[in-house]
Amino acid sequence: MARKTLLSEVNASVRAADHLQDAAQYRGAIEQARMLARVIDDAVELGTEAATKATFGPVPTLHKVLTGLGLTPEGAAKLNLQAEPEGDELDAILNARPALKSV
Repeated sequence: MARKTLLSEVNASVRAADHLQDAAQYRGAIEQARMLARVIDDAVELGTEAATKATFGPVPTLHKVLTGLGLTPEGAAKLNLQAEPEGDELDAILNARPALKSV
């Protein structure tokens, strides 16, 4: 089985983002994200030392680019791209419990 790469994950995220489809204003940032993903993938291939070095430059920069594109939860929230979170099973249980009354 082929190993997933960061580049393939970035490409999948871009394809899944409706707001990025046919949006010329995002092309430069998308290509920047792809370039950074390739740099990180290459560093991972080279080994631990190169991968560690990548965490101090390309990784945070890629995160900023992805956030700007709305491809992180923080970025999606800033661009109003996601609905309010529905909560999970724990939230439902906690919401169903009667409030504790102070003594």
